[in-house]
Amino acid sequence: MSLANSLRVRGIGGTVELALRRAFNFDHVPEHLLSRMVDLRRYDRKHHVNTAGLVELDKLDIDSPSKAHGTRYGGASPWQFRDLLERLPIDASKYTFIDIGSGKGAALFQASDFPFREIIGVEFSPALHDDAVRNLKTFRSDTQKCYKITPVCADATQYVLPEAPWVLFFNCPFDATIWKPVAESLARTPRGTETSYLIHMSPGFLPGVREFVENLYFLKLSSRVEHADIFEFRAGPGPQ
Repeated sequence: MSLANSLRVRGIGGTVELALRRAFNFDHVPEHLLSRMVDLRRYDRKHHVNTAGLVELDKLDIDSPSKAHGTRYGGASPWQFRDLLERLPIDASKYTFIDIGSGKGAALFQASDFPFREIIGVEFSPALHDDAVRNLKTFRSDTQKCYKITPVCADATQYVLPEAPWVLFFNCPFDATIWKPVAESLARTPRGTETSYLIHMSPGFLPGVREFVENLYFLKLSSRVEHADIFEFRAGPGPQ
């Protein structure tokens, strides 16, 4: 990212903080992770939550066969996330935002800047779910527009979606083995008359996942940016 863009999305303070982190990056943390962690830590301090950091699933006690197919938790960078939501041609008040693999709740709190009908986070790790519940109790924001935020402890393969329309957010939470039953559930769930959307962030993080999702018959690629794919749901459910 250029200096001008960094100043635009992070301000002077955030840009200086990132420059210092780069200068003293003795652990050689990859650039994309370093900038994301700086962004999230600044967000956390401002909003009285703890969503930053990477959490490996093998460090967590999760009683689910899905664990072997999941990826580590790492929240989305706030400015990247906002950019994705602003690309959607929707009246957010008609939509439910659902983060599948919500972890500590980073996307839930960032999404509350938009006037969604409801915001739901689905997380199969009890420990990460508890973190999200604690964060919800302390979260403060001067720009909050949605106050109905619900963390749910559930496996994505078993979760039943609420009434459409939705904005579904997947920050590459699992591999194609889990995507298959999730996709089957999405395909048979009534979607109403409003167009629902699916945001697939970091789609190339796991081999084969981007290709699996983009070939689902009920999705149509709407937009592709550097860090995410955005899909529209075709009319349905059922094969078209």
